[in-house]
Amino acid sequence: MITMPAEERRAYFQRLYPYLKITLVIFGSGIIIGFMIVSRFPGLSDHLESSVVGFVKMFRGLSKLQLAAAIFLNNTLKTVLAILLGSVFGIIPVVFLLANGIALGVVFSLSAQSRGVWLSLLSIVPHGILELPAVFLGTSIGLMIGTHVIKRLFRPSATTLGAELAGALRFFCTVILPLLFIAALIEAFLTSALVAPRQ
Repeated sequence: MITMPAEERRAYFQRLYPYLKITLVIFGSGIIIGFMIVSRFPGLSDHLESSVVGFVKMFRGLSKLQLAAAIFLNNTLKTVLAILLGSVFGIIPVVFLLANGIALGVVFSLSAQSRGVWLSLLSIVPHGILELPAVFLGTSIGLMIGTHVIKRLFRPSATTLGAELAGALRFFCTVILPLLFIAALIEAFLTSALVAPRQ
């Protein structure tokens, strides 16, 4: 059984909540760093922007349904890796959060300068309302698993790493995966429709 009942989901989320707060701090710090890079290191910000633009170009030419599928698969793979690789002492989720926060800060800052804050928000908010929480939950799980691994180095634990990963998989399939799926549809069909006419 890969689904998680409502009561178990609530209990799991309560365990996850402290790590979710840490996740938000790390991601927010990345955004601030991104803003600082734009204002103080324009050459580096241009390089980061070109990297992001190059990644986005990979999705051009796809139909909306294909785009939704590509976005869903990309975000699902990254979130799963953040969870699984969290077992390496939680390092990968931290790097993932910082890198994505910096990229968002750089791209949003540059976009706001060229296209305005409103259009820049339109390109993020509709799908980001679901996508970002889903990613934050995934990285929070990675941090929690990493903390579990570190604690096991110093004292025995009744819960094995396998049991932690199994619980993470059930929560992922029940909560995170549907959020990523809906967010991908919104990004492909709604966000592109809101932003494209103004470009």
